[in-house]
Amino acid sequence: MDDYSDLVLGMLALAVAALLLVAGELYLVTRPEPPQTHAPAPPVVTSSAETIFCHVDFGA
Repeated sequence: MDDYSDLVLGMLALAVAALLLVAGELYLVTRPEPPQTHAPAPPVVTSSAETIFCHVDFGA
């Protein structure tokens, strides 16, 4: 190898890539949990035959 500048630039690029990978992993590990934005589930509406077919007396 006549010119060591390519080797130095390659080592510098590897060091920068490793630093970015470590910084990204630290960010993912230490970031706060996102707030819950989901609304609570609506209540389950159940019905029976009595409520659907109720007796209405119109002749009273």
